Amino acid sequence: MRCLGILILIGASISLAMASLMPIAKHPQLNGYEMHLKVLLQKILWAANVKRCFGVITDEQHYPIYDRVFFESVGRQVIPFFVMRTNASEDLQRPAKQVELFIKAIKSSDCELNVITILNGWQVQRFLGYIYDSRALNMQKKFVLLHDSRLFESDMIHLWSACIGAIFLKRQLDNKYTISTIAFPGILSGVLVMKKIADWELGKGVNGRILFADKTSNLYGASMPVAISEHVPMVLWANATQSFQGVEVEIMNALGKALNFKPLYYKPNQSETVNWELDGAAYGGGNPEQNGTHIDSMLVDEVADHSARFAIGDLHQFQVYLQLVELSAPHNFECLTFLTPESSTDNSWQTFILPFSAGMWAGVLLSLFVVGTVFYAISFLNALINGNVSAEFFRCLRRNRTVPMDPQIYRRVSFRIAISRYRPSKGDRIPRDLFDGYANCILLTYSMLLYVALPRMPRNWPLRVLTGWYWIYCILLVATYRASFTAILANPAARVTIDTLEELLRSHIPPSAGANENRQFFLDADDEIARKVGEKMKVIGYSDDLTSRIAKGQCAYYDNEFYLRYLRVTEESGSALHIMKECVLHMPVVLAMEKNSALKPRVDGSIQHLAEGLISKWLKDATQHLPAEALAQQEALMNIQKFWSSFVALFIGYVIAILALLAERWHFRHTVMKHPMYDVYNPSLYYNFKRIYPQH
Repeated sequence: MRCLGILILIGASISLAMASLMPIAKHPQLNGYEMHLKVLLQKILWAANVKRCFGVITDEQHYPIYDRVFFESVGRQVIPFFVMRTNASEDLQRPAKQVELFIKAIKSSDCELNVITILNGWQVQRFLGYIYDSRALNMQKKFVLLHDSRLFESDMIHLWSACIGAIFLKRQLDNKYTISTIAFPGILSGVLVMKKIADWELGKGVNGRILFADKTSNLYGASMPVAISEHVPMVLWANATQSFQGVEVEIMNALGKALNFKPLYYKPNQSETVNWELDGAAYGGGNPEQNGTHIDSMLVDEVADHSARFAIGDLHQFQVYLQLVELSAPHNFECLTFLTPESSTDNSWQTFILPFSAGMWAGVLLSLFVVGTVFYAISFLNALINGNVSAEFFRCLRRNRTVPMDPQIYRRVSFRIAISRYRPSKGDRIPRDLFDGYANCILLTYSMLLYVALPRMPRNWPLRVLTGWYWIYCILLVATYRASFTAILANPAARVTIDTLEELLRSHIPPSAGANENRQFFLDADDEIARKVGEKMKVIGYSDDLTSRIAKGQCAYYDNEFYLRYLRVTEESGSALHIMKECVLHMPVVLAMEKNSALKPRVDGSIQHLAEGLISKWLKDATQHLPAEALAQQEALMNIQKFWSSFVALFIGYVIAILALLAERWHFRHTVMKHPMYDVYNPSLYYNFKRIYPQH
């Protein structure tokens, strides 16, 4: 590229007032073609009513057109401009550094119009391909180009569907010109058709409103293929209406009415999905150990391949997508978090012992034996004072001083007859009270604790007084137990949940996500905990057993809150799932369009209007059947689950009773039946003998 003096400005604009103070090289005399083209360009620039600035990219042949007179006559006031002259051999698809700086200056100044007068159509084609791929210039601005058939080849269709503000100047005989433009929205059907705007000749004017008419406000009912992916709450299939519903479906329908086009929804073929390999720097940082990044979204694939004009399905605003598609303004911000398993502290089998703590139960049992021992001791002291101490008192503590009986005595018939005829007289019987036996003391103390009345009141007044005070103790203890028991029934069991990233890491549950972009976000995070989550995160696809895997603790799934609610509602195994309360990120949700789409300004404006109320209403309608929290258990209800502890207690009682029965049977067979006085035909003989000789 050769730069000529002051007219080649890179990175800044210069006004004519400044240019007039500097010398300008003299241009050769213009021929008829150049003179007519100069006049036409002057009239087009005047009709375009440029207010900010404009850029000129020209070649050696057309450079003499742009002299001081040209720039003085293109506007109603002094207008800043950029001028660049290129060589015919220069490849503008791989421009030099100076060219890149020049183009960046035009874009940063937000110039409204760009004039490209390069005769080499191949060079223009490659230059337009460069600005399309790199977004070096805003393709929604106005462009003026020389007509060349090489600009309208089949591989340029997608470029012209974006650059709809371009007009083409085609030279006719006698230096007349035909001004044409791209037929829009006809080009969206895949057919490039030129639309004639006007014929111009010297002496005629041009109408700026006709040249640069708005083509996006009315699409005349054109059909727009829209790739969709079902994802609650943005897109979902309704069996009742046999159609797609959801927030983004409503947005697309509203856009169709506003811009007069018909959206055609279709689901992409997943078997043909292609993973795009991109530079890792697209994420604005990236893992230094990673050379590239994969885009997993099949919606992005559809739009990048120009199979669809729009893509909807809960797409998030990842910067890496911008290398392939255009993203609309955010229409919503979603809370992204994890769906995790939920465990419960439900110990229903302990319901009857939960009212008291372990220490309290130990105190109750200790008081049972202490009070029973006090009853026994008072009964003994009372018998000692009254002089009617029975041999039963503290029998286990007394030393057995009896002389063993001769075994021959057991065999004597007379002895056995005497024992069998033994009947104690009333005078021999020592009066016994309720608490004269230690076993009775413990049993009666336990029965009073359960509100079971005594068979009768004790004969001795000390025992009666102690019984009264013990009854007061039992009443207070039982009232406390009932109050605590009622509180346990009234409150559901506490849930053990995961609500922060720190708790997720400590749980050792592997995190997972549905797209590689989500994992990359964690890896690129500044937070150390988030990076650790990203290192453990796995990218998985949706499967029918996803919720069961989450319930088993095999993974924690990362997605938007509403989709996680949907997964929780559809869980059929009955396992409890919990949505983490901490939002990892509030992510913008966008629509995807073709790269440099001409509809983006209109779509963004419509979304801003819809966001004032309609989108929130549609979101509420789409999520009204998805509860924010799991249904709470009914309170103060004794169900079979909570009553399970009674069966546990009953089972323990049965086990103890059976063991006692077996122990009694063993004692009878190995102790009673082997005693010399035991007679299977006269069982009372043994028991009369034990009454007379309890030590033998």
